[in-house]
Amino acid sequence: MNKKVLKAAFAASLPVLMGYTAMGAAAGILLASTVEIPCMPFWAFLTSSVNISGALQFIMVEWIAKQTAITDMILLTFCLNIRYAMYGLSLLDRFRGIPLAQKLYLIWSLTDETYALEVENRCPAGENSLHYCLAVAFFDHMYWIFGVTAGALLGRKLPFDSRGIDFAMTALFIVILIDQCRTKENRIPAVIGTACALLARSFFATANMLIPAMILMFISFLFLRKYLCRKEGQAA
Repeated sequence: MNKKVLKAAFAASLPVLMGYTAMGAAAGILLASTVEIPCMPFWAFLTSSVNISGALQFIMVEWIAKQTAITDMILLTFCLNIRYAMYGLSLLDRFRGIPLAQKLYLIWSLTDETYALEVENRCPAGENSLHYCLAVAFFDHMYWIFGVTAGALLGRKLPFDSRGIDFAMTALFIVILIDQCRTKENRIPAVIGTACALLARSFFATANMLIPAMILMFISFLFLRKYLCRKEGQAA
């Protein structure tokens, strides 16, 4: 991997640097202010190293505080991250035949932002696209580790009220949803998701509604897949 590829990957990942350090810091502050365990910066570093799902990094704080059952953690993790499997399907041909260690890292490090950069593929002409994708994934991974660890350090040192900081990830998804809904074709999935969440809330308590809501969404989108694909084709 030469300097030209590294420079291009770093330049492309700068927007992710801004987002991951801010969101990671919020997750780290929340962890440090909510969970009382020794060597908090170390645990923040460890969790962000092995888990680069932003939503789970925030939810994990509640899991630790409430000692959530491992089965609930597994099911919710699957429901939240199943979308990455869909992302990966579009990259199968591109990453076919590469060394196993590199393939596993690309699979594990895949996030929404990393996927977007890999698909955009600003690899310099004549350079190895695989090396570019590995560099992008690595940079994004480092940004997340830095953000969460720095947040955990600040959360213990700075005397401020951290109430409401757990809304940071929710606010991000709301902004993304609003932006997506500007396109007419995206409004039907948004309505389906909202309806599934409201339906789950009507039958389950707030603390227990997320998994049923995710299952309802999955079933609904699977059932309506052909209709949604047809609508998207007509729009194109």
